[in-house]
Amino acid sequence: MNIMRCDLRTFRFARCLIAPLFLLLPSFLFLWVGVSFSIENEECLECHGTRDILKMSNEERLEMVIPTPGKREVRKGKLTLFVDYEGFRTSVHKSLKCVDCHSEIAELPHPQRMGIVNCTRCHKEIVEHYEESKHAKVSKRLCFECHNPHTTTPFRRLSMKDRMGICRQCHKEDGHRWLPQRELHFRFLECTVCHAPKAEKGLYFHLTAEGGDGKRITLSYKELKEFTRGYEGNLVKAIDRNGNGNVEVHEINRFIAKLKEGKVRSPRLDAEVLVLRPYHNYTDEVKHIKDCTMCHFKDAPFYDQVMLRVPDERGGLQTVRMDKAIIGKLPPIPSKDYYLTTIHGKSGVECIDCHADLTILREAEEFKVKEMKTPVCEKCHEKVMAEYKNSTHHKVSEKICFGCHDPHSSVPFKELSVEQRKAICVKCHDPQRGHEWLPQKELHFKYLECTMCHAPQAEKGVVFYLQRVGKKGTEERLNYEDLAQLLEMKSPDLVKLLDSNGNGFLEDKEVLSILQLLNVKSRRDTINLGVKVLVLKPSHNYTAKDTKAKDCSLCHSSGAGFYSKLIMEIPEHGSGIRTLPLDKSILAGIHRIPVTSDFYLLGESRISKRDIADLIFVVRKIGYKWLDIIGIFFLLAGLGFVSIHGLIRILTIGIRKRSHKGR
Repeated sequence: MNIMRCDLRTFRFARCLIAPLFLLLPSFLFLWVGVSFSIENEECLECHGTRDILKMSNEERLEMVIPTPGKREVRKGKLTLFVDYEGFRTSVHKSLKCVDCHSEIAELPHPQRMGIVNCTRCHKEIVEHYEESKHAKVSKRLCFECHNPHTTTPFRRLSMKDRMGICRQCHKEDGHRWLPQRELHFRFLECTVCHAPKAEKGLYFHLTAEGGDGKRITLSYKELKEFTRGYEGNLVKAIDRNGNGNVEVHEINRFIAKLKEGKVRSPRLDAEVLVLRPYHNYTDEVKHIKDCTMCHFKDAPFYDQVMLRVPDERGGLQTVRMDKAIIGKLPPIPSKDYYLTTIHGKSGVECIDCHADLTILREAEEFKVKEMKTPVCEKCHEKVMAEYKNSTHHKVSEKICFGCHDPHSSVPFKELSVEQRKAICVKCHDPQRGHEWLPQKELHFKYLECTMCHAPQAEKGVVFYLQRVGKKGTEERLNYEDLAQLLEMKSPDLVKLLDSNGNGFLEDKEVLSILQLLNVKSRRDTINLGVKVLVLKPSHNYTAKDTKAKDCSLCHSSGAGFYSKLIMEIPEHGSGIRTLPLDKSILAGIHRIPVTSDFYLLGESRISKRDIADLIFVVRKIGYKWLDIIGIFFLLAGLGFVSIHGLIRILTIGIRKRSHKGR
């Protein structure tokens, strides 16, 4: 009992002694670690969050802070005492407190003048890059003199215009007079693509179409949604059909063709070069910026990342990698590597042959280039230009050559497909709007290129090729590998196989022989001749409306110009094509001719000289077999006469009986 009383008295004494210590403990702790209570943003915004602070006099503002006489004021750039809190809440610094950057502030009110905010605490690498740059050494600008830390937007969300706007705070637009195609560079490139060589760059494609005002517009998700059926509304899945995360050329071409079928006006891919990760070591040195090969070659930095951006249903953008082969098919930037594979490059045409102003491009490394002038195509294409200048098309549109043709990606005319040739015309012309007068409009568009009718002087012909026809009537053109597989030969010389006598001219029996052989080898499908009517040699004298283009007999008669030249396209190893002239007897009716299946002649009511010439040609081709034909003709005529005579006698039995009884 005494022990318990003693313990109780001890506890009460200890409680009286320790209680004050607990009250003083927080103060001891804060004094020990050397910190104070954190200041919340709301407290700072009580003064800096209202525009009234901008209307106050210096005396009124001084009453709100602790004066610091004798201390110099630091540069603020374009920063003001007012902070737009709504802008700050959407900025990249939204998670920070004011005192995280303004670390000198320990209590409120704060001192009148404070030191420069140290951005290195968070952005050490960026500051180090910047301090090493010529830009920093010359301008000595501070971070917040270009970037407003209170409203800074994440870099990837800044548009090209916003990014260039940062540079144009100091740099005017009237520079770069030395730059070839200056306006074109400004339209597609932000400043740091050239002025920050070490920045990470990429080439980004996006889907565009022609708007109502004729200008290109980027297609929205709403406009593309109907083309995502079967793919859960996901555009990336609809385009990247094999789902390998890499859009191949054939996949994007198929999707663009799908857009055309869906009546989207002139859909295509447009590209822009973007800085993906900035690098603050800016330069204006000639050796970095004025070296054109920094961009104009296949290993340019931005070709490392070739991407496709498409909209998603949430209003954002989805990005998927693209096959770099797209650069060769749709070269968005003139690249000397790809240029050398074009018709101009293969012909040895150098840059300075067209761009005469570039003759002093590297003179003493001073890069003294005059302002770029319009390239003169007439120097090499004199006849074409003379022909084009006399056309109605030139007089009305006044387009120059590269308004239709890209000289940096030109391929030989004969290598262009019908679709590629038509694509040149539909850059400006919408065939669906016109041609309402044309019978079977869709059929004409399917089989004919525009200049077949609109360039009457062009040389035309009928082109045959080997094709496979499936059981359902599907047609597929045979390439070299297909034919090699059918013939069971490793590397067949198809020209020698077809032109068996080696005279450089295909006779009908030679073509029929190879067709027979291929059909024996092909068990499931039928092998026959495909056919198309093509312009073989173009004419740039395009006609106006309501003239020869509407004369149907230009094509729909046996005297049509394209019947004068028949050729056979023979595939070669390596995707090349060899052409050989074809015997006209292929059209003489000896066997089924594909060209006559959907083609009708007009104005054939009487025999013409051309018909007699064709008949003589056929007789000569047949040779001495004409005697057999005459004998067969007389035999069939005799049988026909006997048959008709017998039929008449059968039909007139009753008449003859009545006549006999009446006698």
